[in-house]
Amino acid sequence: MTLRVPGGGHRTTATHPDLAVLARLQETTGDGPDADAFALCEPVISADLVAESRWPRFRAQALGAGLRACLAVPVRRQGVVTTVSLYAFRPGALPLSVQQPVRALAEDCVDGLLHDHDHTSAEVEVQQLKKALTSHAVIDRACGIVMRVVGCDAGAAFAILRTISQRTNRKLGEIAAEVVEANGRGLVQHLRRIRHAPPSTRGSRTPDR
Repeated sequence: MTLRVPGGGHRTTATHPDLAVLARLQETTGDGPDADAFALCEPVISADLVAESRWPRFRAQALGAGLRACLAVPVRRQGVVTTVSLYAFRPGALPLSVQQPVRALAEDCVDGLLHDHDHTSAEVEVQQLKKALTSHAVIDRACGIVMRVVGCDAGAAFAILRTISQRTNRKLGEIAAEVVEANGRGLVQHLRRIRHAPPSTRGSRTPDR
């Protein structure tokens, strides 16, 4: 069973390690019945994986584990799509007729998963908010130091910090923390060093405030 939430987060539980491997494969590659059921929001079945032409990577992994048939049933609750996947060692062992009892079971399980996810999400959001507030305060302090050292207004001070962040390919919060820790010492020399240096090409991360 895989619980997917808006923004790309997901949680997966499986009854066997081989099934957990299959779940991770599908989440990573988008190749498999669970991934298709999530994308289409309708049941997806393969009566015999030996004859299956879809999902080549998933098919090879599943057959390697001795599986021959699969059925993925999606359930939408509270705007969240959960997929329940069943596997069998015999071809034809999972007809579409079993999807209704599977759906009923899934809906009961989803209620518990959603409750747990909501609790976890709330804790994560609180921590993210605390981190954002702390980072904002540090950046404001760093801007004040830049204004004092360079002799500019707040907008220009922030632009200087952002330029350093972009040229060094480091987060703006990290640069601001260093400026605050050093109380501006070495800032002018640092600006001189990067003034004519080309922007860093390492990675593609966008600096955050």
